[in-house]
Amino acid sequence: MTSQRPLASGARLRITCDTCNLSKLCIPRGLNQGEVELLERIVRRNRTLDKGTALYRSGEWHHGILALKSGTVKLATLDRQGNEYVVDFLLPGDLLGFDGFASQRHSCSAIALETVSYCELPAHQIDLLTREIPGLLPVLMQHSGTQFDLGIQRLILSRRPAEERLAAFLAHLSERYRQRGFSAVEFRLSMTRQEIGNYLGLAPETVSRLFSQFEESRLIEVRGKLIHVLDMPRLLAFCPS
Repeated sequence: MTSQRPLASGARLRITCDTCNLSKLCIPRGLNQGEVELLERIVRRNRTLDKGTALYRSGEWHHGILALKSGTVKLATLDRQGNEYVVDFLLPGDLLGFDGFASQRHSCSAIALETVSYCELPAHQIDLLTREIPGLLPVLMQHSGTQFDLGIQRLILSRRPAEERLAAFLAHLSERYRQRGFSAVEFRLSMTRQEIGNYLGLAPETVSRLFSQFEESRLIEVRGKLIHVLDMPRLLAFCPS
């Protein structure tokens, strides 16, 4: 929800939603100026957590809606046997916390995959704000609906061949980075091969083999965690229609 811009020497830094380069993806995108200013008085800014730290854990009381400013977060849940299932990967500009709306307890854990910073709209303020800011509820519903639609797409993708799953995963990440003003053809994967495999329903060995196969086919170039897409049209051709 927030960002920073340089100020003159001696001036006090004031961080606002207006100056955030992610506002077009975040809550302010659907609000007018007056509503954004009211929201800014409530939002808790500049929260920072280290890699491996939980923003919240499954079973905890609903924290509220969190807006990721930097870094990557893994949303995951456990079955009764303690097996982890990766539900989603969140990038800067994404909102999380919707998994706590239904029961007022989070059904997933949100884990930082690298150092992250975020803003928080506290749960106890949401009801009040939706009454004072008419545009807020539709915005939250739109974000929640988008996540539901993506869940359906992931379910469909899980029935596709392994090559299509990984190609679609990389193509989707590419588009998400492009929307955020980053390079669409060169980006860093903060998640492990095991986490990618868990998310896609593939064995880690299969993910590693497919990365090697894509690299040998000159679709991508892999340098550690850095992915360079060499042939986007061919990569997209692998994706399910």
